[in-house]
Amino acid sequence: MRSQAAVLVALLGSVFAVTSPVHSAGVAAHPASYAPEAPAYPPARRGDVTDTFHGVQVPDPYRWMEDLRDPTLNTWIEAQNLLSGPYLDDAARFDAIRGRMTLLADLFPTREAEREAGGRVFFRELMDGKVRLYVREPQVAAARVLLDPETLGEGLALKAYVPAPDGRHVAYLVGASGTDWGEVRIRDVASGRDLPDVLANVRFQGPFHWTADGLGLVYRRFAPPRDGRRELPAEDPAIYLHRLAQPTADDLRLFALPEDRRDWSLTLGLPGDRRQLFAYVERGPWGPGNLGGSRSQLHVLALDASGQPVDDTGARQLSEPDAAYRVVHAEAGRAWVFTNLDAPRGRVVLMNLENPAPNHWKTLVPETDGVLIDVAWLGGRLVTHRFENVHSAVRVFAPTGKPIGEIALPGTGVVQGLEGSASSSQVRMMYSGLLQPPVMLRHDLDRGTTTTESSNGQAPDLTGFEVRQEWFASKDGTRVPMFVVLRRGLARDGSHPTLLYGYGASGTSTLPVFSEDSVAWVQMGGIYAIANLRGGGEFGNAWYQAAVRERKQTTFDDLMAASEHLIAQGWTSPRKLAISGASNGGLLVTATMLQRPDLFGAVLADVPVTDALRRHLSGNGPQQVDQWGTPDDPAVFPALRAYSPVHNVGQGRCYPATLITTSRDDDRMPPWHAYKLTAALQAAQSCPKPILLSVRDSGGHGGGDGDAWLTSAARQLSFLARELGMTVAP
Repeated sequence: MRSQAAVLVALLGSVFAVTSPVHSAGVAAHPASYAPEAPAYPPARRGDVTDTFHGVQVPDPYRWMEDLRDPTLNTWIEAQNLLSGPYLDDAARFDAIRGRMTLLADLFPTREAEREAGGRVFFRELMDGKVRLYVREPQVAAARVLLDPETLGEGLALKAYVPAPDGRHVAYLVGASGTDWGEVRIRDVASGRDLPDVLANVRFQGPFHWTADGLGLVYRRFAPPRDGRRELPAEDPAIYLHRLAQPTADDLRLFALPEDRRDWSLTLGLPGDRRQLFAYVERGPWGPGNLGGSRSQLHVLALDASGQPVDDTGARQLSEPDAAYRVVHAEAGRAWVFTNLDAPRGRVVLMNLENPAPNHWKTLVPETDGVLIDVAWLGGRLVTHRFENVHSAVRVFAPTGKPIGEIALPGTGVVQGLEGSASSSQVRMMYSGLLQPPVMLRHDLDRGTTTTESSNGQAPDLTGFEVRQEWFASKDGTRVPMFVVLRRGLARDGSHPTLLYGYGASGTSTLPVFSEDSVAWVQMGGIYAIANLRGGGEFGNAWYQAAVRERKQTTFDDLMAASEHLIAQGWTSPRKLAISGASNGGLLVTATMLQRPDLFGAVLADVPVTDALRRHLSGNGPQQVDQWGTPDDPAVFPALRAYSPVHNVGQGRCYPATLITTSRDDDRMPPWHAYKLTAALQAAQSCPKPILLSVRDSGGHGGGDGDAWLTSAARQLSFLARELGMTVAP
């Protein structure tokens, strides 16, 4: 499950802690008379669509569900919600869990780091589930609200903002909460009014950057969604220059994808003095700071102060698409680059932009046994964040690569985000652990001192619980780690309801951080575990590459081995074990459950990928082909067909109790994935264990704002408590 920390990171870019007391609750088994009855599932019609791949016929009876505007589909969805509602919203159980999670959510920070521009100070704060943007004028103590979400429009939220260098304007991105599409608006700070300029068809959180003179924006936009269907693949990304007060139709196209890479991703950076535009043509997963599993072709375009190209020669290519690259800083014809070329665990190199070949690089921060996951240019220095055995280590280096020192952390937890600016010596980091509520640390790079900016004085007493990092052998003998959270002194009698979370994809690391759902679960009497499966990035690019394309079964084998380890250790039993995953993690848990239905008592799959043969045809699927492959590739098709959940449901089998959740407006991985698997499982289920679908009206792929996420997560835990035999005390 996704923690509130992730929700707040998505809303704010960082999170801060406040305090609230939390009380304990007990757990007991259902009475012996508990005997669920088989639900009466809404019928779903079956079509006769069949695809043929390499001579193999593959039926797709629920292809019609891919038309999200079909009125028959909407009727079926409403019937599914009517069926699942009573299972999830039992008043006493749901209210107790939701109340507990709300108290835990109050421990998270609500205010982000301040940004200074032109003497003004800007920051965002989360209040009452809404993110507001504030500004504080020079020599004025009190801040004023610059942007109230109530004024944005129905269902819209503030997703990102960037103040102009002189502080006179703020560009900000708005869109429906949890969805990927949005638009950039520009506000005059003095008057608090928006300019007429609106930059449409922007996705994710941009990116967008001000030009050096503060009168233009360099940004990425896409072609309008075909037929208004935002679940279809986004097309024709390009980088544009917009000058204030000019029509967006006149925006200058600075860079577009090369003709031979039209189905690749495109992003940009404008670091340092804003005179060098770096364009990344790439394939595969990536994230800001985190290299993930991408490979990039790096280009540079010289700009003047207004954002115009300095000549008509166009962008120069700096690299082949052979590794991942991120330019951390650039000045005087040089670039400080975070890369995994010849360094699967990451390094930082200095690149001469006139002579960018790797044999001319100078390594500044070398590869180590730990995995370099983030690098930031803060206060004129390189601040690096590594994972060492899935724990954080933060170190500081001079621009020359000379080590300056390590930033001390309060324990063996995890840092989420490095915040600050190139001109300030102040670095801020949120730190937490599975049983460590989040604190905000402030480090002064000049003095070398660290202080706790916010703490959890009224945090719950969690001394009765412990965290273990345990290692288990997967099917191929590889040792894989897992964190297990449980009450101290718990008997190893196999009786404990256990929730195992996994992801194992996109080079994304599954972190042992504090989250309301995991802490609420162990307070209720359960065991919580997270497994660092291959396909993730916990141990570098090799860990990711071990479970991609035709090797994807490796991730499922790792999850099965983690489950068997928990059982063998005596913590739980198959009927008491649940697995949970979202997005690619939803693929993970459904594929694994279909292969080993005997191993689990319950399954939670949120916004899952379930049709591995058609994921590349919608959402961000085309950009993920490097990771997943397509059925058109004869080397990959057999693997896709073997694990694709909707194609591996067996008639007449008894599957674990399963709750599938999604959002109608998910434009990254459209909800028909969830619909197709639900229909197939309900038609095949041969025992009373429920197969339920719950569809949110909004929230997109991210699940919506903090309150929406809390409600959804509480419903999931309520389902597990019911199916695993837990009675939750208020």
